[in-house]
Amino acid sequence: MTARFGRLGELDYRFAPKRHGSVDCNGAEEGEAVFDGTFSFIGENGYVHIEAGHAEGSFQIYPEPKNCPRGRLGRRVVPYSPTYSGEGATMEARAGSPVRGRGREVNVFDAGQRGPRKVAVYAFLSKKREGMSVARGVQLTAGSSAFRWDLEKGTATLRPPAPFTGWATFTRRDDGGPGTWKGSLGMPILGGDPVKLAGAGFRAAIHKGVPQDR
Repeated sequence: MTARFGRLGELDYRFAPKRHGSVDCNGAEEGEAVFDGTFSFIGENGYVHIEAGHAEGSFQIYPEPKNCPRGRLGRRVVPYSPTYSGEGATMEARAGSPVRGRGREVNVFDAGQRGPRKVAVYAFLSKKREGMSVARGVQLTAGSSAFRWDLEKGTATLRPPAPFTGWATFTRRDDGGPGTWKGSLGMPILGGDPVKLAGAGFRAAIHKGVPQDR
């Protein structure tokens, strides 16, 4: 198993099942493994330095081996497509273009239960570099007061705690197109200047429910 990370490093491992390790059949064979070789990685501006010649982990085999229970053989690997709960709200705001190799994104999830609860906020800046997509950002949970929304009116306000700064508001367009996402919302990133997360260029949407794993 090899991977090249441009000037940031490389990985070159051979792996084998761990002695006396467990192996399970669950849509694919999965078992404990040992990895030997070289793994060198230095983050941008030297914020992390990894040198690892040995590691323990797991491996998976697709399609599932024939020695797994017959009831599993009919399963196929399909792209992840989440279903959504009947309560709460999900908001997404994006700017940039994958073709140009640079983008900013904000995702907020509120399960919408009654009483005190937490909302999840994810934001990141991604850019292509030496054949890779490098993403840096912030993720946290906050009290429900950080994200106020009204699906009927098509509005929302996000005021997350530090290390985020500022705020942003969403307004749905009457013609059904991407809504507006304006404000002073921003975040710090390792090895770079603060990133603005709202304003011109962002396409935003809000809909009922939060993603549910199958």
